[in-house]
Amino acid sequence: MLDAYVRRQLERKAFPGLTLLAGAGGRVLCERRFGLRATWPDPEPLDADTLYDLASLTKPLVTAFLAAWFIDRGEWRLEDEARRFLPQLKPLPATLGQLLAHSAGLPPWHPFYLYRPQGDLEQAAALPLAAAPGTRVVYSDVGYILLRHLLEKVSGSGFRELAQRLLLGPLGLDDAFLLVPEAERGRCAPTEVGNRYEKGMCRVGHAAAAARFAWRCGLIRGEVHDANSFYAGGSAGNAGLFASARALFRLGREFFPAACTLLRPATAALFWRDLTPGMGAGRSAGFQLNSTPRTSGGRALPASAIGHSGFTGTSIWLEAEGERQWIILSNRVHPRVKKEDFHPVRRRLHLLLRREAGLA
Repeated sequence: MLDAYVRRQLERKAFPGLTLLAGAGGRVLCERRFGLRATWPDPEPLDADTLYDLASLTKPLVTAFLAAWFIDRGEWRLEDEARRFLPQLKPLPATLGQLLAHSAGLPPWHPFYLYRPQGDLEQAAALPLAAAPGTRVVYSDVGYILLRHLLEKVSGSGFRELAQRLLLGPLGLDDAFLLVPEAERGRCAPTEVGNRYEKGMCRVGHAAAAARFAWRCGLIRGEVHDANSFYAGGSAGNAGLFASARALFRLGREFFPAACTLLRPATAALFWRDLTPGMGAGRSAGFQLNSTPRTSGGRALPASAIGHSGFTGTSIWLEAEGERQWIILSNRVHPRVKKEDFHPVRRRLHLLLRREAGLA
């Protein structure tokens, strides 16, 4: 059933290729690959070494993890206001916990790169709020871009350096990068040809600035698709992580309280704790709770599962029972972005992958 379903998706060009991985307790139960790594300008085979642009999986897997690391060491608390560390955010009474759980009331998105050299913090402080902080969940790239600045301020290190020193390096993840080395870019699943989709987003409210901007035009490969992260040097905290399926599986282990090696179990529990009760959606530190309606996890996964999806066609879901992981990796935005909702495909794949792994 899995093969037939994926074949139909390939025929209708939902994605060029697909990597699926299911595992439990650190052991891979099922790993399958379908289709191609690239279709334009020439077809390329998909292999186990392929690196994917994980897009917004960066939010929980890197940015939220690093925030938890500083909580673990007692250097900040969920209740701390962001403006305590970044005075430029004085108009914004949002806490660290609200930024992590998307309940700070910040707007979903803003093209910071169009308005530089004005700083990100000054731009963010001037944005109108989408909701009062702590009243409802509004999924926000802006919040995670601010978290990146918070991490850099508290640590005195650049975001990539911090991630390498505290997370990717200690885990020995040679196939996970926040800036893909030139020599490794040929292994990356390419994404869009130019930033056409994001350029279109800028036509509403930002047309004049977008018209003056020097957009990328060629095939995006080995560079983060998200423009805020690309023009911030590779990652702005909201996107930027590249990884192979096996590297992502190893990284996913660090978010189970009983399996983590870099945080105390009580701190890792923040990834599973609902920080937004009564706010319309269940959010923990970085992750979405599958108890929220219409998640990409779907009914194949328990309500207690946590996960996240990425715009490029990626997702990871974690299930406490058996420390199970469900990984879907694609570059559905290659060679152009399709505007259809990819969540129904993810939900169906979870159901079929569960059967394939013998856990239905």
